[in-house]
Amino acid sequence: MNSVLHRLSPANLLALNRPPDQALTPAQMNANIRHLVGDIAWFGIVWGSIVAFLQVYVVRLGASSFLVSAITYGPALVAIFLQIPAGRLIQRTGYRMRWVIAAGLAYRAFFFAVALIPFFIMRGRAEATALVWVLSALGSSFSNIAFMAMMADAVSEEDRPRMVSMRFAAFGLVNTITTLLAGFLLQQLSFPLNYQILFLIGSVGSMGSWWHIRQIHVPDPLPEPAQRGPFWRSLGSVFTYPGYRRFIVAFFFLQLALGMVSPLLPLHWVRGLNASDTQVSLVLSTTTGAMVVGSLFMRRTIERIGRERALAIGGAGYMLYPLLTSFTTSMWWLIPWAVLAGLFTAAINVNLFDNLVSVTPAAGRMNHMAIYSTFQNVALFLGPILSSVLAEGAGGPVLGLRVAAGVGLLAGVLLALRRPVIA
Repeated sequence: MNSVLHRLSPANLLALNRPPDQALTPAQMNANIRHLVGDIAWFGIVWGSIVAFLQVYVVRLGASSFLVSAITYGPALVAIFLQIPAGRLIQRTGYRMRWVIAAGLAYRAFFFAVALIPFFIMRGRAEATALVWVLSALGSSFSNIAFMAMMADAVSEEDRPRMVSMRFAAFGLVNTITTLLAGFLLQQLSFPLNYQILFLIGSVGSMGSWWHIRQIHVPDPLPEPAQRGPFWRSLGSVFTYPGYRRFIVAFFFLQLALGMVSPLLPLHWVRGLNASDTQVSLVLSTTTGAMVVGSLFMRRTIERIGRERALAIGGAGYMLYPLLTSFTTSMWWLIPWAVLAGLFTAAINVNLFDNLVSVTPAAGRMNHMAIYSTFQNVALFLGPILSSVLAEGAGGPVLGLRVAAGVGLLAGVLLALRRPVIA
């Protein structure tokens, strides 16, 4: 009984008593790979049930374009002001895994909150859902920074590309299956109960992801002295390392385009193409299914053309998806475009992290990861706002999708021109 109470105690659940990890053995690194793949596989349930349908849900609740966009830009706005201070704090303490576990649990608590909103709120459900999703960034800002730094050290440099490919293949497979089943579920039950049950399923899946994360071990770095001055002064380090700077600038425009596309697609599907939940599910699952295939072949592609070129092709190629979607008048014609989107998404996902690590200085890595995330979130904040303005204008979501494609193609060009300079 006492042992059960100890395992369920807040200190144990939040890993507050977890001792710092030592240097890893090959067996521990292999175990880390399994748990990192298990983590993302379970998170595929979250993505295929909650993330994929959340904006569609608030559109069906009658939300405005601005509120739909808030699902993306709201968490980004919170993260802009939290990421660098979070990186500083974690770097100062040195206990990365404690932060990953504790903040990760707090982040997942908001998934349950989103699912339970209809039980308690009859009016303003769309606004309440958006607010809870925005507040989820309080947990994710800390957990994501620590997780990225942790993942860079969880496996050897040689195994990192294999680990990333396996993660996205597992994520895509589970996401595809979940999205297909989600579409079936949504059609069988009445609204909004169907979405409520779907979000509860995703929330439970998030706890499977969290369990795998708790099993990961990495050597904890020694605490580093706290940096002085306002957090925005840390942004100056972007200009110190040429390779890091070029990558951040190119990635900013890519993320800006992706941030624009995210709210525009469900707006166009529901309002422009009158899509059913089954059709939305089919398009989303086709995208993730193609991503699985692309992830499985990505290692061979990287060996042939290099990770830098593969990322540039992925970024530019993905923009064919919003561009072709803007000229499409039937949901069924989106299926082939979704295949292209999945293949190019695989190129982005598999190569992004390795490109980032290759240009990030080892000294103060946590802070540089925080700076990268800050720029990412600035783009994710600006992109949806820009897309909501365009969506409410004369051109509607169609014009927004075409503008987003143009911004993304610019990012692809910048990534292609970027020379691999080690920070």
